[in-house]
Amino acid sequence: MGWKASCILVNERGPGYLGTMPPHEPVRARKLIAGLGLGPHRSRGMTTLDRGIYPEHLVVGAYDGAAVIGHPEIGDCCLDSGADPLTARILAAFPEAAVLRVGLHSVVNLWSYAYFGAGRLLRAYGGCADKGVMLDVGDLLPEERPHFERSVVRDGERFFSAEVGGQMEEFDASAYGEELAFEVMGRFFGCRPDRADSGADPLELPMESFEREKARWWSFGKG
Repeated sequence: MGWKASCILVNERGPGYLGTMPPHEPVRARKLIAGLGLGPHRSRGMTTLDRGIYPEHLVVGAYDGAAVIGHPEIGDCCLDSGADPLTARILAAFPEAAVLRVGLHSVVNLWSYAYFGAGRLLRAYGGCADKGVMLDVGDLLPEERPHFERSVVRDGERFFSAEVGGQMEEFDASAYGEELAFEVMGRFFGCRPDRADSGADPLELPMESFEREKARWWSFGKG
Protein backbone atom coordinates (compact mmCIF):
# COMPACT_ATOMS: atom_id res chain seq x y z
CA MET A 1 0.00 0.00 0.00
CA GLY A 2 1.21 3.51 -0.73
CA TRP A 3 -1.83 5.78 -0.87
CA LYS A 4 -3.74 7.82 1.68
CA ALA A 5 -7.39 8.74 1.25
CA SER A 6 -10.08 10.41 3.34
CA CYS A 7 -13.01 11.23 1.10
CA ILE A 8 -16.60 10.52 0.11
CA LEU A 9 -17.79 10.12 -3.49
CA VAL A 10 -21.39 10.81 -4.49
CA ASN A 11 -23.00 9.99 -7.83
CA GLU A 12 -26.63 10.40 -8.89
CA ARG A 13 -25.81 9.72 -12.54
CA GLY A 14 -24.70 6.60 -14.40
CA PRO A 15 -21.59 4.58 -13.51
CA GLY A 16 -18.35 6.36 -14.36
CA TYR A 17 -19.91 9.83 -14.42
CA LEU A 18 -17.13 11.50 -12.42
CA GLY A 19 -14.69 10.27 -15.05
CA THR A 20 -16.37 12.50 -17.61
CA MET A 21 -14.77 15.39 -15.71
CA PRO A 22 -17.92 17.42 -15.01
CA PRO A 23 -17.26 21.09 -14.22
CA HIS A 24 -17.12 22.14 -10.59
CA GLU A 25 -19.87 24.59 -9.61
CA PRO A 26 -18.80 26.98 -6.80
CA VAL A 27 -22.33 28.07 -5.93
CA ARG A 28 -23.43 24.45 -5.65
CA ALA A 29 -20.41 23.76 -3.42
CA ARG A 30 -21.38 26.52 -0.99
CA LYS A 31 -24.95 25.27 -0.85
CA LEU A 32 -23.68 21.75 -0.17
CA ILE A 33 -21.42 22.93 2.65
CA ALA A 34 -24.32 24.81 4.23
CA GLY A 35 -26.74 21.93 3.71
CA LEU A 36 -24.37 19.49 5.41
CA GLY A 37 -24.10 21.80 8.41
CA LEU A 38 -20.34 22.27 8.11
CA GLY A 39 -20.46 25.90 9.19
CA PRO A 40 -19.11 29.03 7.50
CA HIS A 41 -16.18 28.52 5.15
CA ARG A 42 -14.30 30.66 2.66
CA SER A 43 -12.65 29.49 -0.52
CA ARG A 44 -8.92 28.92 -0.72
CA GLY A 45 -9.10 28.48 -4.49
CA MET A 46 -9.35 25.67 -6.96
CA THR A 47 -7.52 22.36 -6.70
CA THR A 48 -7.98 18.82 -8.00
CA LEU A 49 -8.83 15.34 -6.74
CA ASP A 50 -5.12 14.63 -6.48
CA ARG A 51 -5.14 16.96 -3.46
CA GLY A 52 -8.76 16.47 -2.45
CA ILE A 53 -8.51 12.71 -1.99
CA TYR A 54 -6.50 13.22 1.24
CA PRO A 55 -6.60 16.91 2.13
CA GLU A 56 -5.49 18.77 5.24
CA HIS A 57 -8.77 20.70 5.33
CA LEU A 58 -12.16 20.66 3.63
CA VAL A 59 -12.09 20.18 -0.15
CA VAL A 60 -15.31 19.94 -2.14
CA GLY A 61 -16.12 19.09 -5.71
CA ALA A 62 -19.75 19.94 -6.52
CA TYR A 63 -21.14 18.91 -9.88
CA ASP A 64 -24.51 18.50 -11.56
CA GLY A 65 -25.56 15.13 -10.16
CA ALA A 66 -22.42 14.30 -8.20
CA ALA A 67 -20.03 15.47 -5.49
CA VAL A 68 -16.71 14.67 -3.86
CA ILE A 69 -16.03 15.68 -0.25
CA GLY A 70 -12.55 15.37 1.21
CA HIS A 71 -11.55 16.05 4.81
CA PRO A 72 -9.04 14.40 7.19
CA GLU A 73 -11.77 13.56 9.70
CA ILE A 74 -13.55 11.32 7.21
CA GLY A 75 -10.73 8.80 7.59
CA ASP A 76 -11.20 8.81 11.36
CA CYS A 77 -14.69 7.34 10.86
CA CYS A 78 -13.86 4.98 8.02
CA LEU A 79 -14.15 1.79 10.09
CA ASP A 80 -17.64 2.60 11.39
CA SER A 81 -19.98 -0.26 10.57
CA GLY A 82 -22.58 2.14 9.18
CA ALA A 83 -22.94 5.79 8.35
CA ASP A 84 -20.95 8.21 10.51
CA PRO A 85 -22.61 11.63 11.13
CA LEU A 86 -21.23 13.27 7.99
CA THR A 87 -22.00 10.30 5.76
CA ALA A 88 -25.53 10.17 7.21
CA ARG A 89 -26.04 13.82 6.25
CA ILE A 90 -24.75 13.15 2.75
CA LEU A 91 -27.12 10.19 2.38
CA ALA A 92 -29.99 12.44 3.44
CA ALA A 93 -28.95 15.15 0.98
CA PHE A 94 -28.60 12.63 -1.88
CA PRO A 95 -31.27 10.01 -1.10
CA GLU A 96 -31.06 8.21 -4.47
CA ALA A 97 -27.30 8.45 -5.00
CA ALA A 98 -24.50 5.92 -4.91
CA VAL A 99 -22.18 6.98 -2.09
CA LEU A 100 -18.70 5.62 -1.34
CA ARG A 101 -16.71 6.47 1.79
CA VAL A 102 -13.00 5.66 1.46
CA GLY A 103 -10.25 5.65 4.06
CA LEU A 104 -6.65 4.63 3.33
CA HIS A 105 -3.48 5.13 5.36
CA SER A 106 -0.34 3.50 4.04
CA VAL A 107 1.65 3.85 7.29
CA VAL A 108 -0.49 1.30 9.13
CA ASN A 109 -1.93 -0.47 6.05
CA LEU A 110 -5.38 0.81 7.00
CA TRP A 111 -8.04 0.41 4.36
CA SER A 112 -11.78 0.81 4.34
CA TYR A 113 -14.56 1.40 1.88
CA ALA A 114 -18.29 1.58 2.53
CA TYR A 115 -20.70 1.63 -0.40
CA PHE A 116 -24.26 2.91 0.00
CA GLY A 117 -27.09 2.78 -2.53
CA ALA A 118 -30.27 4.83 -2.10
CA GLY A 119 -29.40 5.48 1.54
CA ARG A 120 -28.68 1.86 2.45
CA LEU A 121 -25.31 0.28 3.29
CA LEU A 122 -24.69 -2.43 0.70
CA ARG A 123 -21.05 -3.30 1.24
CA ALA A 124 -18.23 -2.42 3.62
CA TYR A 125 -14.77 -3.92 3.97
CA GLY A 126 -11.85 -2.65 6.02
CA GLY A 127 -9.19 -3.18 8.64
CA CYS A 128 -5.52 -2.57 9.31
CA ALA A 129 -2.22 -4.41 9.67
CA ASP A 130 -2.38 -4.79 13.47
CA LYS A 131 -5.95 -6.04 13.70
CA GLY A 132 -6.65 -7.59 10.31
CA VAL A 133 -10.15 -7.43 8.87
CA MET A 134 -12.40 -5.40 11.17
CA LEU A 135 -15.27 -4.63 8.81
CA ASP A 136 -16.88 -7.11 6.43
CA VAL A 137 -20.53 -6.37 5.65
CA GLY A 138 -22.75 -7.20 2.69
CA ASP A 139 -22.34 -9.04 -0.58
CA LEU A 140 -19.29 -8.61 -2.79
CA LEU A 141 -19.48 -5.83 -5.36
CA PRO A 142 -18.75 -6.77 -8.99
CA GLU A 143 -15.43 -4.91 -8.80
CA GLU A 144 -14.34 -7.04 -5.82
CA ARG A 145 -15.50 -10.42 -7.04
CA PRO A 146 -12.56 -11.38 -9.34
CA HIS A 147 -10.09 -10.58 -6.57
CA PHE A 148 -11.94 -12.64 -3.99
CA GLU A 149 -12.34 -15.53 -6.43
CA ARG A 150 -8.55 -15.65 -6.83
CA SER A 151 -8.01 -15.50 -3.07
CA VAL A 152 -7.57 -18.36 -0.62
CA VAL A 153 -8.35 -18.69 3.08
CA ARG A 154 -5.79 -20.41 5.31
CA ASP A 155 -6.12 -20.72 9.06
CA GLY A 156 -8.99 -18.25 8.98
CA GLU A 157 -7.04 -15.55 7.11
CA ARG A 158 -7.67 -14.54 3.51
CA PHE A 159 -4.80 -14.08 1.08
CA PHE A 160 -5.11 -12.34 -2.29
CA SER A 161 -2.99 -13.10 -5.35
CA ALA A 162 -1.49 -10.56 -7.74
CA GLU A 163 1.23 -10.56 -10.37
CA VAL A 164 4.31 -8.57 -9.40
CA GLY A 165 7.26 -8.44 -11.78
CA GLY A 166 5.95 -11.41 -13.71
CA GLN A 167 5.54 -13.53 -10.59
CA MET A 168 2.37 -14.32 -8.68
CA GLU A 169 2.57 -13.21 -5.05
CA GLU A 170 0.22 -13.42 -2.09
CA PHE A 171 -0.89 -10.54 0.12
CA ASP A 172 -2.96 -10.47 3.26
CA ALA A 173 -6.04 -8.25 3.34
CA SER A 174 -4.24 -5.29 4.93
CA ALA A 175 -1.63 -5.27 2.17
CA TYR A 176 -4.24 -5.71 -0.56
CA GLY A 177 -7.06 -3.51 0.71
CA GLU A 178 -5.84 -0.46 -1.21
CA GLU A 179 -6.21 -2.41 -4.47
CA LEU A 180 -9.79 -3.29 -3.63
CA ALA A 181 -10.63 0.27 -2.60
CA PHE A 182 -9.41 1.68 -5.91
CA GLU A 183 -11.26 -1.02 -7.84
CA VAL A 184 -14.52 0.05 -6.19
CA MET A 185 -13.73 3.72 -6.76
CA GLY A 186 -13.50 2.85 -10.44
CA ARG A 187 -17.30 2.47 -10.43
CA PHE A 188 -17.52 6.25 -9.99
CA PHE A 189 -14.80 7.21 -12.48
CA GLY A 190 -15.06 4.54 -15.16
CA CYS A 191 -11.52 3.45 -14.34
CA ARG A 192 -9.32 3.20 -11.28
CA PRO A 193 -8.40 6.78 -10.35
CA ASP A 194 -4.82 5.72 -9.62
CA ARG A 195 -4.41 4.25 -13.11
CA ALA A 196 -5.36 6.81 -15.71
CA ASP A 197 -5.92 5.39 -19.17
CA SER A 198 -5.43 7.25 -22.44
CA GLY A 199 -8.41 9.49 -21.64
CA ALA A 200 -8.93 12.04 -18.89
CA ASP A 201 -7.02 11.60 -15.64
CA PRO A 202 -9.51 11.30 -12.73
CA LEU A 203 -6.97 12.83 -10.37
CA GLU A 204 -7.35 16.06 -12.36
CA LEU A 205 -11.06 16.30 -11.50
CA PRO A 206 -11.62 19.95 -10.43
CA MET A 207 -12.38 20.60 -6.77
CA GLU A 208 -12.36 23.65 -4.50
CA SER A 209 -10.43 24.05 -1.26
CA PHE A 210 -12.04 25.72 1.76
CA GLU A 211 -11.04 26.94 5.20
CA ARG A 212 -13.19 27.43 8.26
CA GLU A 213 -13.94 31.09 8.95
CA LYS A 214 -13.64 30.48 12.67
CA ALA A 215 -10.48 29.28 14.34
CA ARG A 216 -11.83 25.86 15.41
CA TRP A 217 -12.89 23.22 12.88
CA TRP A 218 -16.37 21.83 13.05
CA SER A 219 -16.18 18.16 14.09
CA PHE A 220 -17.90 15.55 11.95
CA GLY A 221 -18.58 13.53 15.08
CA LYS A 222 -20.68 16.17 16.81
CA GLY A 223 -24.13 17.59 16.30
